Amino acid sequence: MNRRQFLTAVGASSVAIAGCAQTETDIPGLEPERELWSFRAADKKRISTTPAVRDGQVYVGSNDHNVYALAADTGRESWQFETNGDIRSSPAISDGTLYIGSLDGHLYALRLDGTERWSVKTGNKVYASPTVTADRVLIGSRDSYLYALKSDHGESVWRTRIGGVIRSKPTVDSGTVYIGGGDGDLVKLHRDDGTIEWRAPTEGRVSVTPAVIDDRVLFADHGGCVYVVSRSDGEPLWTKELSEGVASSPTVHEGTVYFGSWDTKIYAVDLDTGAVEWEVDAYGHVSSSPTIVDGVLYIGDSWGIVYALDPQTGEAYWRFETENAVNSSPTIVDGVAYIASNDGHVYALDVT
Repeated sequence: MNRRQFLTAVGASSVAIAGCAQTETDIPGLEPERELWSFRAADKKRISTTPAVRDGQVYVGSNDHNVYALAADTGRESWQFETNGDIRSSPAISDGTLYIGSLDGHLYALRLDGTERWSVKTGNKVYASPTVTADRVLIGSRDSYLYALKSDHGESVWRTRIGGVIRSKPTVDSGTVYIGGGDGDLVKLHRDDGTIEWRAPTEGRVSVTPAVIDDRVLFADHGGCVYVVSRSDGEPLWTKELSEGVASSPTVHEGTVYFGSWDTKIYAVDLDTGAVEWEVDAYGHVSSSPTIVDGVLYIGDSWGIVYALDPQTGEAYWRFETENAVNSSPTIVDGVAYIASNDGHVYALDVT
């Protein structure tokens, strides 16, 4: 692990500007000089949510119960909003509103100045991230239900039982919703009324965000399988079996599917057949989902390493080390990667 020393502390949170000291490690290709700034949450509580970036602000949730807005250029805190539980849900922003779940069981709708627009309580903790579609927001809960709420005021439109603890973020495509359940099913529903069209059973919990490509749906489970099923009826087209579970949502780029696994590997497989194009070893389990921007694949692991890889070969361009697991996905905007880490920090990295 790295033992990064942050130099500045201000109250319960702090910002460190690039140039802080770091001890030597035996991990090749580390480029700590890419750090532009870092922000520390209160008491260095874990930040496992994928940052959302909009209009010069970076938004994240933390296990210290707070939603933070940070200046994208400096990392200085603009505001914080406190909930009554840890936040594992990644924010979604639409029409000037930020939507985010909390382990206090609520879905919150916040204005971008940090004031509450509305909140709705579900039947249990909310681990999952919301999806905003048209005039409604979709959110899954530990109570096994997927909720569809009016995005403007939070009124219930429908509620459908999916099964198990829902950690999957819904994917909406052409009026249809796809979501994974803690009971091991991938479920297809109608967006308008929440009726279930089909279920595709698996060997383990499904916590990933499904990917819809043409007539196919891609997803993975905690049992160690990656699936491609028919969009029309959920019948399997191919299955890729691994030695450990998958919580990394698949990313599809130019006919290749990219994902990480708890077997400490990052994979690229052919979209049509599932044949492995390449695989590379990570230093820890990989739950982070890949982000591909400008010909570079970014992903994190449980060792706290952020990787910048060539999507064609898996070769590392560079790596960056944090002090704890990076389970969230990197967000890349205007040549800057915003990374949330379980070491309680948000990092801004120069990726130009």
